[in-house]
Amino acid sequence: MRDAAAGSRPAIFEGPQGAQRAHEGGSESLSTVDRHDADLPLPSDSQQPGEHWDGGRTGAVAHVETGAAGAQRPAAILQALNHLEHIVTIHTEWLKNWHLEVMSGIATDHPAAITPPRLELPQWVDHPVLRQHPHHQDITDLLTTLQRQAEGIAEVVRHTGAIPTADYGTFMNTVLAFASAVRQLQSDTWNQLANVDPLTGLGNRRAMWRKLRIECERQARNRHPCCLAMLDLDLFKEINDTLGHGAGDAVLRAVAAALTESIRPYDAVFRFGGDEFLLCLPSADLRAAWAIIERLRLKIGNLLIPVKQGDEVSTTISVGIAPMDAEPGVEASLERADAALYSAKRHGRNRVCVWNERLA
Repeated sequence: MRDAAAGSRPAIFEGPQGAQRAHEGGSESLSTVDRHDADLPLPSDSQQPGEHWDGGRTGAVAHVETGAAGAQRPAAILQALNHLEHIVTIHTEWLKNWHLEVMSGIATDHPAAITPPRLELPQWVDHPVLRQHPHHQDITDLLTTLQRQAEGIAEVVRHTGAIPTADYGTFMNTVLAFASAVRQLQSDTWNQLANVDPLTGLGNRRAMWRKLRIECERQARNRHPCCLAMLDLDLFKEINDTLGHGAGDAVLRAVAAALTESIRPYDAVFRFGGDEFLLCLPSADLRAAWAIIERLRLKIGNLLIPVKQGDEVSTTISVGIAPMDAEPGVEASLERADAALYSAKRHGRNRVCVWNERLA
């Protein structure tokens, strides 16, 4: 958190309606050292991805639900893992009972009477986390194949009293393929959990580094622009000190939800640490990135965030933007975005500052 500069306290409003609010900071969006960027023409709405943004243009105050969007994602991933474990248990029990029924029919010389249990296919698509996995349909197809093969073997046993060796070998190969696919899905889901910030549901710093290196390599190959935006909540310590850390957590979740809802489909947002967030904006040069982030600054500044006992709090953000280049690399690009953020703080907060050589 960078709040060395003097400034007003965050606005806190009593009661559910929040009464009247005062906006902290000026309407200027670039620090004085970066005023030359204000002359750049901004993309129109028809040109700018992310048309679902309201951009704060009406000046209306938006009320947000702090439990929304990404805040529940870690819990959802754990739920998916439990769901997956339950599916494995069901499958194992079915496989055991199927073998017992088929073998008992052969052993008692009454194969025609066997009634192997039917595999009830789990509803993979019912869980959104598992649905997102690139191979979830492959696993469902394996289960469908298992059911068909099991029924085919049982039918042969009913008529001949013997297990068809080749068909049984194919069946067991499918069983092993299913087990391997599920293990991979479990591993991928656990890895997904390890990359999520538990408070906000955003990607954590581990996920951030992986994403930035991928984007940096892509930028080096095709030379398409990519920008980083380092975002910091203004006077966040005042919220914690005045209303407690629970209120601070509510603000972080609300800002994370606003970021998630407002970025373009191919952008990425991460919790960098504390009250800092990082946005990766592929295919955006400084002009486009400035337009995206300026709209986001206005949107967050218009939020009224419920905290406790009917109180609501508003917050503003300071943002530093820098291009991400293969040279000087990810770390140096992050340092440039951080320097631009510091400049935004130093020149009054609640503004967007674009990096240039004078900030080096």
